[in-house]
Amino acid sequence: MDTTDEIDLKLLFKYPLMSKTEYEDSIIFKGLIEINNEDFEIIVKQTLQNKFILLKNLDFVDQQVINNIQETASDIVTFLDFIEKHISTKVLSKVPLNNCDIYKQILYEYSEFSNYYLNLKDCYLAYDLSKITATMVDESNREHKIEIYVNYNDKKNIFEIIEYDLPCGRDKFQKSSNLKMVYNQFIQIVESLQLYFNLMEDFDKSCHILDPIPQNRRYNYRRIWLDETVSIIITVDPFCLCALPNIVFLGPERIVEAYRSTMNKNLENWDPTNYIFSEILKLIGLEKFPVKQFDQPRADGLLVDVGECSICFSYRLADNLPEIVCKNEYCSNCYHIACLYEWLMSVNARRFFSEVVGSCPNCEKNISCPIPN
Repeated sequence: MDTTDEIDLKLLFKYPLMSKTEYEDSIIFKGLIEINNEDFEIIVKQTLQNKFILLKNLDFVDQQVINNIQETASDIVTFLDFIEKHISTKVLSKVPLNNCDIYKQILYEYSEFSNYYLNLKDCYLAYDLSKITATMVDESNREHKIEIYVNYNDKKNIFEIIEYDLPCGRDKFQKSSNLKMVYNQFIQIVESLQLYFNLMEDFDKSCHILDPIPQNRRYNYRRIWLDETVSIIITVDPFCLCALPNIVFLGPERIVEAYRSTMNKNLENWDPTNYIFSEILKLIGLEKFPVKQFDQPRADGLLVDVGECSICFSYRLADNLPEIVCKNEYCSNCYHIACLYEWLMSVNARRFFSEVVGSCPNCEKNISCPIPN
């Protein structure tokens, strides 16, 4: 049998990260052992009876096997050998990643990319080679920002567009290991959306936009102020502007109905060959969108202003505007969907499929509200 000094020497050479601390009634061995390129913390207690007890349990280790090892091990090195052998059967080998080839490819692709395109205003490669950020200028001198992510887990398609200001999903962009190919997809979509950008800019310049704030090319809708009680939401198909836009009027029913009636009469005159902005104006019976005057101070004693939510007494809540208007013409109070839903649920309103129905908080007439997502 080896002496204590010989065992300590073996422990030092074979498990150099294990430390030994002696107490009156035991010896504690604590440290790390490397198994399949992964470190595991091990704490072992050696009793005066030369019995070894594993103090730190590992979830994936079979306790029965550990009990057998504790009974049969003659010294700490033998005990750790058994532990190492058992753990190695439970843990897959971790091969250190070598991304040198990918680093070289990224640097080469970026160098070619940044010097190839004349429409690039600026271009940056992250210090950790994780993404490429670029700003390009289109034919109308509009700037578009794009972020291209480097996916080290997919060596066949390492470049992927993740951030952009276009009204489309990521399914429009394919991954590739060719940076130019990925960027060209972005350019093609930008070029195909020039008329859409023109239309949205006309809305933003000619109308009082209520939502979204701030305006962004990513959003293919605009909520536009018509008067103190009525607004309109216009949603267009960016890739098919000739199609009829989706138009929703929000406001008191007696006023909104007049707008709807005018629009229905003008549907047959819709001409997609003309400029869409002008066609939308004709569709809703306007020569131009009204301009809202600067907000006036709220009158003394007035708790809620026109268009504000009559529950939370605010206009914008979590970036949402009031969308529900009571249909009682003597009420016509406005509510955020979230506010009205919480109110109705608190007073035991009836739930029907995707909406709840109850009494208006102001006039107590019937009012319905969609269930928030």
